[in-house]
Amino acid sequence: MLRHRLLLATLSLLMAQPLLAATVQVGGCKSGLANYPTISAAITGASSGSTIDVCPGSYPEQLTITKSLTLTGVANGSANQATITVPSGGLVQNATSIFTEPVAAQVLVLVGTVNFNNITVDGTGGDTGCISWVAGIFYASGSSGTVNHVRASNQLDSTCGVGIWAENGGSSPLSVTVRNSTVYNVDSAGIFAGSGTPPTLSVSLNNNVVSASSAVADIDVDSVSGTVSSSNISNASFGVFDMSSGVSVTANTVIGSTTGIYLANGGTASNNQVSGGSEGVLLGGSGATINGNTIVSSTTAGVELGCFAASLSGNTINDAPVGVDSVPASVSLGTNNFFNTTTTITGGCAAAAIASRRAMAMGTNVAKQWHTPATPFGTRTK
Repeated sequence: MLRHRLLLATLSLLMAQPLLAATVQVGGCKSGLANYPTISAAITGASSGSTIDVCPGSYPEQLTITKSLTLTGVANGSANQATITVPSGGLVQNATSIFTEPVAAQVLVLVGTVNFNNITVDGTGGDTGCISWVAGIFYASGSSGTVNHVRASNQLDSTCGVGIWAENGGSSPLSVTVRNSTVYNVDSAGIFAGSGTPPTLSVSLNNNVVSASSAVADIDVDSVSGTVSSSNISNASFGVFDMSSGVSVTANTVIGSTTGIYLANGGTASNNQVSGGSEGVLLGGSGATINGNTIVSSTTAGVELGCFAASLSGNTINDAPVGVDSVPASVSLGTNNFFNTTTTITGGCAAAAIASRRAMAMGTNVAKQWHTPATPFGTRTK
């Protein structure tokens, strides 16, 4: 009788314990693992902290994640691409951003630390006509994680498509890393990260390839801290659109964007290679540090200060009508190198001329007034 009671007590204790984290699979390509028919089913069935191995194939699903998980695409023979696609019924709104836009996220992370590795998110067919914004992967307030070796593409939504979107409207600090990933063919921002004031989101965006020719910005960071580094960025209106004072834009290659790097509120641009744009670096406010950059083939100016104060030294500017334009009298430039530059430095920042100079620096393209997906063209009407 005592043995029977001890057995019952042990079973009751075991049943009271939460399920342990484990590795499960979707697609049935591995032996010895619990198998689920869809990624959604695996997310529901797996315990917090589990890893979901996703076999090669196409998965037409819209996912919502409310626990800490890792989604990893795994190889099966010579096949090695697990692709999340738009379901046959299209995408529906499943989130509201901190900027109040409705969002239809293909993969929505609401809670916990969620990591992605070797996953493709394809937005083909997800256009909502900008009734809702479309995002490939969306980290909502209260979530964090790492996006590694992920491809996000074809988030096209009548100028409201974002490849990877991370935000935090809460007071507790969070972090999101996007690395070794690729973003193509989106029509608002390739990667967007934003939070409130003061910033509560730290981002590490490094070693990515972002080429979004129809987008306003390849990478847009608004009121966050962290780094944008060692990435290949090309062909958007803005290569890097930085509205944050605490972000370092370092060691990137930016090619063919109208403005290579825009620093709106200070920040740092250092050791970047920028070529083939109107301006290599453009300022929208004072306090920026611009050091060690190589800027080639700018059609307007290598660096456009727009009469804002900044620190510039160690930059090399080659092949531009103006090397550094609209320099305030109070700014003493450090040593910079100029080659094939018609005019190395211009002033023209008397008080009466500052407003017109800054307007000229910003140009006539109203897209340059945006700073979040909420206002990609200054003021948006649907």
